[in-house]
Amino acid sequence: MRQVFIRFYLTVVLCFLLSSLLIGGFYKQMIERTNQRYLSDMFLSTVSLIEKELGDLPPSMWHDEASRLRGKLPVPVDIEALNAYSLSEENQTALQRGDIILLKDRGLYLHRIHQTQQMVVLGPISFLESLEGISWMDIVALVLMCLALGIPTWLWLRPFWRDLIQVIRQSRRLGAGDFTVRVSLEDSSPLAALGSNFNRMAHDIEELTASRRAMIDAVSHDLRTPLARLRYRLEAIKAGANSASQVEAIERDLGQIDQLIDEWLTMSSLDSPQLRMEAQPLEVMPWLQRLLAEYALDGTMPKLHNLTGTPSPLLDVDSYYFGRAVGNVLSNARRYGGKEIELTLLWQDGTAVLHIDDNGEGIPQEDRARLLQPFTRLEGSRNIATGGFGLGLAIVAMIMRGHGGAVSILDAPSGGARLSLSWPTPLRVAE
Repeated sequence: MRQVFIRFYLTVVLCFLLSSLLIGGFYKQMIERTNQRYLSDMFLSTVSLIEKELGDLPPSMWHDEASRLRGKLPVPVDIEALNAYSLSEENQTALQRGDIILLKDRGLYLHRIHQTQQMVVLGPISFLESLEGISWMDIVALVLMCLALGIPTWLWLRPFWRDLIQVIRQSRRLGAGDFTVRVSLEDSSPLAALGSNFNRMAHDIEELTASRRAMIDAVSHDLRTPLARLRYRLEAIKAGANSASQVEAIERDLGQIDQLIDEWLTMSSLDSPQLRMEAQPLEVMPWLQRLLAEYALDGTMPKLHNLTGTPSPLLDVDSYYFGRAVGNVLSNARRYGGKEIELTLLWQDGTAVLHIDDNGEGIPQEDRARLLQPFTRLEGSRNIATGGFGLGLAIVAMIMRGHGGAVSILDAPSGGARLSLSWPTPLRVAE
């Protein structure tokens, strides 16, 4: 704190002194020119008055008359011989010519009395001495002003330094692995924007770390189970068990591992900042009909409702990734929901929404946000009957973010779960 204060204070003081010298020099020149004109006019008036008073008197009485006039004039006046002062040749010539001569070192004005060897001496004038140098009062005033600058400097720097120390301390804790740290700065703080960015960064790192930990736990579990079954079946084949049924089971386990790797790679590609969705106009209704045909159960396809107000809507969408998102939601609805699935397409104010409803048990409110994170599943979903790796809805959320939209989990009118996929797109009519 001391070093920061000294550096900032010295910078302020040096800038202040420099600006004071520049401004003071400028005004000094202006004042000197004004005062020189004023003093010249006053001197000419004084000389005219003296010469008028002395004109009728003999030179022997000029000194006495000058002494009498000294109390009536605003500056000291005296009568001296032309050679009373040691002057340069230039000043001697000017004095003989009748010009006004200024001796700055003594503060005197000299003027020759016409057609005589004497001159009028005005001064010394103390005002001229004050213009030529800096007095001790000026130095004291500058020192006091420099000291006074330290008070506002300290008052401004102290809260700034306090907030900066807090950010530094919390950043050290963050670097040590405590990702729960946050900074608490007032909105009026000059570091408020930095604190907000720090908290956002810490939150992202905390979520990333938790996601990675969950990913390691989930992948290790989901890989260990089929690998253990593979090892068991290989031992069974060695022991003489029915090889045909064991090979078929081995193929299922390998398919499960392959599916896990495929979803893992899909999620990694979606998480890449270089990935861009290639949204193209798509005639959505027939496309959805073809997709729903793959999820028919006992010959019954999920129901599809078009509430866009257009019989053949064209929406901008990346058909590959959006098909993957809808497919993941439909797979979850078939796996965890009831037998009835309904899709409803809407469009309003530049945003398209696709509701996918089932008539299952629904999803508890407290688990909805968590299910959109990778490798997250509800209790009871880790079993052979339902399968799944906890990546489906996370992939859906990433795909919708890539479209500039979002996915939300709600309650379906039928009592089950409703997953709503929304994204901005214009609505056009297919020819």
